Amino acid sequence: MDKIIILVLVSLSLLVIKLVMANKRIKHIHFQKMKQLKDVFKSLSSKQEILNQKASISYDFQSNYKSDMKKLSEEIFVLQKRIFELLSKK
Repeated sequence: MDKIIILVLVSLSLLVIKLVMANKRIKHIHFQKMKQLKDVFKSLSSKQEILNQKASISYDFQSNYKSDMKKLSEEIFVLQKRIFELLSKK
């Protein structure tokens, strides 16, 4: 009977040791994955910031382009009007 109890205790001790080792390995893997996730998040945040800057630059360029084109078309209209006035006087 004593041998059975000792055998059960040794078996349970080995099982506990195995579970502790597995737990440490799983924790280590978890911390590595969390570090990778943080790195990816930082990378995505920086890429999003760069994208926002580029979008802002693009929007500014587009609005300036539209404004400049509108001014140019107005100037062309005024010049055409003057040309027709000069031609009609001759």
